[in-house]
Amino acid sequence: MKPMKLLIAERDENESVAIRWLVSAYSLPIHRVYTANTVEQTMRILEKETPELLYIELDMVSHDDWGKMTKYVRLFCQKVIAVTAEATFARAKQAIEWQCADLLVKPLEPAKLKQCLQKAASSFVRQERLHPLHSNDAERYSYRSLFSEEVEAADVALLLLQTEDPNKWRDIVSFLTQYPFRYPSRVLPLSNMVVCLLSDVSGDMKEVAWKLLRDWEAEHTEPLAVVMLPPDGGKTVRTQYQMARRLLETTFFIGYRQVIVPAPEYEHWKELDPFLTPEEQRQWVDMLHRFDKQAIKTWMHREFLRMPTPFPNPEMVRTRLTSILAQIRRFMKTYQLDRGETERGYMRIFHEILYNRVLYRIVQEMLLFLYRLLDRAKQAEEQARTDVIEKGIRYIEEHFRNPDLTLEKVAAAVGRSPAYYSHLLMKKRGISFRKLLTQTRIKEAKRLLAQTELSIKEIAHQTGFRTSHYFTRVFKEEMKRTPTEYRDEQRKEPQ
Repeated sequence: MKPMKLLIAERDENESVAIRWLVSAYSLPIHRVYTANTVEQTMRILEKETPELLYIELDMVSHDDWGKMTKYVRLFCQKVIAVTAEATFARAKQAIEWQCADLLVKPLEPAKLKQCLQKAASSFVRQERLHPLHSNDAERYSYRSLFSEEVEAADVALLLLQTEDPNKWRDIVSFLTQYPFRYPSRVLPLSNMVVCLLSDVSGDMKEVAWKLLRDWEAEHTEPLAVVMLPPDGGKTVRTQYQMARRLLETTFFIGYRQVIVPAPEYEHWKELDPFLTPEEQRQWVDMLHRFDKQAIKTWMHREFLRMPTPFPNPEMVRTRLTSILAQIRRFMKTYQLDRGETERGYMRIFHEILYNRVLYRIVQEMLLFLYRLLDRAKQAEEQARTDVIEKGIRYIEEHFRNPDLTLEKVAAAVGRSPAYYSHLLMKKRGISFRKLLTQTRIKEAKRLLAQTELSIKEIAHQTGFRTSHYFTRVFKEEMKRTPTEYRDEQRKEPQ
């Protein structure tokens, strides 16, 4: 096995010393360890030594250096372990952009760090055992050819293959090592994709790629994407590899089960504002609070599933989706749905946005979650309205004896405006506040007339009427008889 190199890019020299000691103490399969304390040192060592493994503190890379550092990471190392003192979404996005094997948060646990380094280093050992050589030119078309400018691509076609499920990449390795290529080939497994270099090729390489894809689908159900770059004497293998990785990112928009070849519309990302405008925020607030599933579906499909080429940067699209998620979070809090099963569903969608490789699947999962959320919110609103009505009715039943009881007092007791409570009462119960209060008072008056010897004046006082005269008039309007007549009828009925 060739010597394996590790570069530790860490501002804190004590941290670097500790990691170097850990590598030696635990006999990790790493033969050379380099350290860097600045971004400039890191890039210089990456270019000179092309280490297989990079351990880097993300916080040391400034916004201005990020683009250049990203280029060096992609060109000169195969696997990255990132560490940060800030457990933020921005750091998670950076780790995703670099396709890091792990993102660790300080303070570090030695056991966890050891596990990450051991896993990353061991993967290279497995890779060297996995890829057989079908070409006599094995030294020329090695891993180094992907990360240096030494090998021209004059007679080399490059295939880059990736499954939609990142855990299925080993299936590609197994498939390719047994595949009957017509040309000398070299299979180079990487962390979540596989490169296949074909030399001395001729004919239509696109058809070769499509045949490979059809043969894969005859044996496997897992979606596979194949990026195909034909020989190009003006480029190196490394340049071809970087171009293929760039083309592979279009699967976010077009999906897998594809053979992807260079095209002008895939050369550059178009600009995209990753955040919702104030007007778009208002649209989302309106659609959510109207429980308008169709409007939300139309908006999502128009915004994300009908994108013309050139496509925007996938990371900008992911950020835009999280902006929508922020509006959904506020909506959930309004209806007190940010807990339990709904909260778990929300976190699941957040994970989909971060890690799902296909935009269409993210949108579908978001819509399904939103449909369930709107149903729950609508149910919660109906329940809340019913609760408000019932609470107001209980308040009336407890305070109807007070002649000063008003709609304003009842509405204040349930936390609503008088007009809104009156509207709910009429909509749900078909009765006005004044009518309900009168019926409640008359009901109690009937009981007192039938079961007690209290005078009409005393009954009027106990049921919230200011005078016996007013009580008698209202009672007669409701019952078509006076209180005295009603009492006499009730006393005669048992006989």
